[in-house]
Amino acid sequence: MKIRNIELSGEIKKSNIRSRGRFRFCLICLFLGFSLILLKITHLSILYNKNANPSVVHSHQAKNIIDHKRADIVDRNGELLATSLLSYDLFANPKLIKNEDKSILAKSISMILSDVSEKEIYKKLNINRSFVYLKRSITPKEFNAIVKLKEPEIFRLKRYKRHYPNQKLASHILGGVDIDNQGIRGIEKTFDKILKNKDFINQNKELQLSIDIRIQKILDDNLNETINKHHAQGGVGIILDIKKSEILAMNSLPQFNPNKIHKLSHKNEFNMATLGVYELGSIFKSLTIAMALDKNIVNEDTIYDATKPLKKGKYTIHDYKPQKRLLKISECILYSSNICFAQVGKDLGEKNIKEYLKKMKLSNKAEIEVPEIGNPLLPNIWRETNIMTFAYGHGIAISPLQFVNAFTSIINGGNFRYATLIKEKYLNDTTNNNYVISEQTSYRVRQLLREVVSNEKGSGDKADVPGYFVAGKTGTAIKNEHNRYKKNKNLTSFVGFFPSYNPDFLIFIAVDEPQPIKETFNYVTGGWVAAPTVRKIISEMAPKLGIMPNEKIEKNIENHVSLKRN
Repeated sequence: MKIRNIELSGEIKKSNIRSRGRFRFCLICLFLGFSLILLKITHLSILYNKNANPSVVHSHQAKNIIDHKRADIVDRNGELLATSLLSYDLFANPKLIKNEDKSILAKSISMILSDVSEKEIYKKLNINRSFVYLKRSITPKEFNAIVKLKEPEIFRLKRYKRHYPNQKLASHILGGVDIDNQGIRGIEKTFDKILKNKDFINQNKELQLSIDIRIQKILDDNLNETINKHHAQGGVGIILDIKKSEILAMNSLPQFNPNKIHKLSHKNEFNMATLGVYELGSIFKSLTIAMALDKNIVNEDTIYDATKPLKKGKYTIHDYKPQKRLLKISECILYSSNICFAQVGKDLGEKNIKEYLKKMKLSNKAEIEVPEIGNPLLPNIWRETNIMTFAYGHGIAISPLQFVNAFTSIINGGNFRYATLIKEKYLNDTTNNNYVISEQTSYRVRQLLREVVSNEKGSGDKADVPGYFVAGKTGTAIKNEHNRYKKNKNLTSFVGFFPSYNPDFLIFIAVDEPQPIKETFNYVTGGWVAAPTVRKIISEMAPKLGIMPNEKIEKNIENHVSLKRN
């Protein structure tokens, strides 16, 4: 018996099709609805753990905390200069905050966070995002007050924040980090990868600098006092351990507080010590005399005519305190005679000058462990006037750090080595033989520069400290702005070192645009402004370093200058 398939037809068939379609549609809707609910639950679980305290850091945020931690930076004695501290940021999920609550909430939060306006908070609460910062670095007191508002969509996020316990001290050396703890200036930028390295951090390693925070404070205090006294625009200071080529202190005033780097101004951020380049004036004569002595262009019998101003084309070269007579080479530097040194420069000539500029690394950028480094400015064409003005520090612009590097090479026995900010960088350096001048020339230069300070007629006599055998050179440079010299604007400086017979420490001070005051009889020269500052610094730093004055040696060593060879 065969059973036939019964075919449905008419209304019965149509009804059956509709029923099956509705059933499938219902299944699809149920599936989609369930999926959406599941996704939402998953999303909320990951981002906001409702069963946990709002201050709990989520797993993906915990990883960021570890990554953002930086190793400590310490000074040469282990004193803390920069560290990482736990901090908390306040954030919200605007999407889940009811619109009708946002206005009241913004007003309440602004009353707790006094430095954030109601308008700013309200704007953030209306951003179409699931995450927005309301404030970085909130205090526990602020957060506890926020919790009392009972808004579940406001949270606290834990992170590491860079902290500088010494505030402005050494700020141009240390630099700073941005809001995400990335190095953006100074040492923090140069050593960013090392300071963030997990292995380096986990081994509790520190980056140890060459600076001594005690000496840094002495430098800051005294330079600030000088700037304020003379109503100056700013200043620069560098203190160097000559034998180790290690910088003990370095500043550029005005400074900034790296804890508030977001408030940094252009004037405060500019590092005059390494980035700024200047015509340094007569302080440069120390380098010129070293070149001339080393090339045997001058000796004990050399005499220059300083009876009257020197005319060259449309230019006339004057002396600040004209002696109006013939001067021996020792007197030329004692009285800081521009007329004499213009002639010395002419005798040196372009070829010799370029040779020593290269040896002293003055024709290229300095090398130092901060990224803010300036390019020197030298003449494109060395005309005779350029050669003559170069000899007394005009027509060439270099950074104070470059000058310190070059100057160190002419007083340490003649050897060039870049100054460093890292302790014991050169500890095992036995191959350095970058001789700029001979050891004998260096000895003769030290004698000349001791006379500048020890002789009461010398321009640097106000830098002398009994028992420490200070030597050095003054500088007073007319500032060049837009290729025009401004006679009423000076950069005054002094570079000193002690003891002169075996130099251990160098101090460089420059003051930008000091104003006349009665105390200095309205003089704004390096001898009246910068030299006394160096004297004060030496008087304070020497005892800190355990260096006592040696009156016995002072009496036994001759103070006069002799250029006779041994």
